[in-house]
Amino acid sequence: MTNEHSHTHGAEKEEVRALLHYMAEHNAHHAQELQELEAGLSETAAAHVREAAALLNASAEKLREAVKETEG
Repeated sequence: MTNEHSHTHGAEKEEVRALLHYMAEHNAHHAQELQELEAGLSETAAAHVREAAALLNASAEKLREAVKETEG
């Protein structure tokens, strides 16, 4: 019986860490862009946009936590 599993080593681990960091910042940037769009929207639409921005920010924070977990 074989026990197959993958590991991320060396350069691959750095690439994964860099990609996670990039995605975190990318999501945060899009959240900021969404918040800037709220001004011209109805209150209901603006509330949906605020919620979407909050979800992107939460996603960015989770990705940042993942980056921290890869350090070490």
